[in-house]
Amino acid sequence: MASLHWFLIAFVIIAGLGYWNWQRSDQQIKRLQAEGFVITEDLKGTPRLLVDDQLHQIAVVGPTGFQRYDFSKIKKLELVFDRNAQLDENFRIKLYFVDSPISTQEIAFDNEWNAEEKLQALQKRLP
Repeated sequence: MASLHWFLIAFVIIAGLGYWNWQRSDQQIKRLQAEGFVITEDLKGTPRLLVDDQLHQIAVVGPTGFQRYDFSKIKKLELVFDRNAQLDENFRIKLYFVDSPISTQEIAFDNEWNAEEKLQALQKRLP
């Protein structure tokens, strides 16, 4: 019975932290929209990847803030993953930027198919 008790406490703490993190990210999205960013497509991922087709921009949003990038500043996109003995895992889209304070940004996805689908959706928008 004691192990079940600790499991429930751990579950409640993890769920609470997840909810708190989600709320903070949601606040960042509201700030982004207040600055004129119109979400055309939410590509999900971690951190969250949003697209504004009118402004030709993407936004990378996390619980502590967001970064906006013009489509023209994206030099290259690629699908990256960790190779394992049994199977590949940890699929991410890696964005390479030109003329930006950071040179790369990675967005994680839950599986290869989601990552590939989001990569194609993003590639269609780039010049």
